[in-house]
Amino acid sequence: MKWFDRPLIVILMCIAASAFGWGDEGHETVGAIADHLIANAPAAAHVHQLLGDETLATASLWADQVKYRTNTWPEAIAFKAANTNHAAMHYTDIPFEETKYRDDSVGARPDDVVHAISACILILQGKPQEQHVFSNVNEKIALRLLAHYVGDIHQPLHAGSGYLDGTQFIDPNGYGKPYGEDAGANQLVFGTNKLHFYWDITVVRMAMANAKAATPQEYAAKLLAQPEPAYATTSPLLDWSRNWADESIILSAKVHNVTVLKEEDQIDRYTGKPRPRWRIADLPPDYVSWAEATTDSQLAKAGYRLAKTLEAIWPN
Repeated sequence: MKWFDRPLIVILMCIAASAFGWGDEGHETVGAIADHLIANAPAAAHVHQLLGDETLATASLWADQVKYRTNTWPEAIAFKAANTNHAAMHYTDIPFEETKYRDDSVGARPDDVVHAISACILILQGKPQEQHVFSNVNEKIALRLLAHYVGDIHQPLHAGSGYLDGTQFIDPNGYGKPYGEDAGANQLVFGTNKLHFYWDITVVRMAMANAKAATPQEYAAKLLAQPEPAYATTSPLLDWSRNWADESIILSAKVHNVTVLKEEDQIDRYTGKPRPRWRIADLPPDYVSWAEATTDSQLAKAGYRLAKTLEAIWPN
């Protein structure tokens, strides 16, 4: 099935939405799953103490909301002033040819999503001095950020990225030749938008439609009704984000299983310099159905793992 065999309205309905992380629906679904799972656990009391009547589903949107230049409430202004690179903390750009997250890989940063999740955990454990990602972030904001970042790291394109020499994907680690970066598929044009946008927004709404879920809460209930996803929590808590990144990097390799054609360079509106861009020529026959099933699985894992993380932070 080619992407254009899907009902056109499903594609068009998403064009005007904002492409952040999974988009609001995906993040709220992750938060709603975690809200349900911790309801009778000691962690719920700690969450309520920090957030009041704000649910994890609502809190999960905060990290994207502060990105908007028009969102200038005092809390957002203070956070952005103290953490000027906050918009880049939602992802890491490890080449999808890699099978593990490495601190010394092209695309890794000391303030990327892998490290940001661990930093949030340390703040919530009362050990802010042991993290080196955030400045002046209290426990309430750390919880909001954690709820969002756990969702982000399960979006394959927030962990793995493509690097190209011409129209061929390459692993830039040790490559030794010039190459371009697709920036988590933000430079891969897919239909009328970007492949990253497709994974942020379109595929989530398709998966919700398949589940006959009109809201993130209904979608969360559908995912909770499925068998609990398999996941390991045997490694130290501060390493969990690395394990999740490893999984997403592997998934991003299949996300990038596309044929690309080179387009003319675009002028970056921020730097004023040429930036490469590519167009996707076609998709494999099973791509859309695989993307929808992967979205179900990744959102469910993110919700369960967010709950497990909170229970590990606050076991009593």
